[in-house]
Amino acid sequence: LAQYINTSTNSKFLVNNIWAANGSNEILQTLMLACGGRGALGFLPSYSVHPLIAKATGTKWIAGERKSDFGLDLDSALSQIADVKPGLTFITTPNNPTGTCTAIADIERLAQACLAINGVLIVDEAYQEFSDEISAVSLISKYPNVVVVRTMSKAFAFAGARVGYAIADEAMISA
Repeated sequence: LAQYINTSTNSKFLVNNIWAANGSNEILQTLMLACGGRGALGFLPSYSVHPLIAKATGTKWIAGERKSDFGLDLDSALSQIADVKPGLTFITTPNNPTGTCTAIADIERLAQACLAINGVLIVDEAYQEFSDEISAVSLISKYPNVVVVRTMSKAFAFAGARVGYAIADEAMISA
């Protein structure tokens, strides 16, 4: 997985930067159990399982909203992060179900805002292989609070194998 990410994103991750699990939902669940004490913020509509996993793990879910064209309202998102101070902030890009993408510059601003409140930014890239946008893995070396979650279920039609994985700073993976 590290070799695949390095090849597809021109990065230099090691095995210690990868966490493979029984599907990406298991990674999301574990992140909520470990870091969700201050709640989780996500911008709807988005992946419908995020709030369900929050409920199952006892993590307070804060539903942020998107613009009427389903794009991310960056100013509103930054304001909500500063006000709510969630332990986890979720952004899905390309977004399921809307298909909209969040530009890497906007994801970086979200990473900065989360870092300022000692929060983790989870970038759910389940559909990244269908996008021409730059992957958020490019931010991890600068922002150790960024965790990118991917799956083999979508682009690789490998759902039955239940392979999800996270790419993150080695300290985050170790924790």
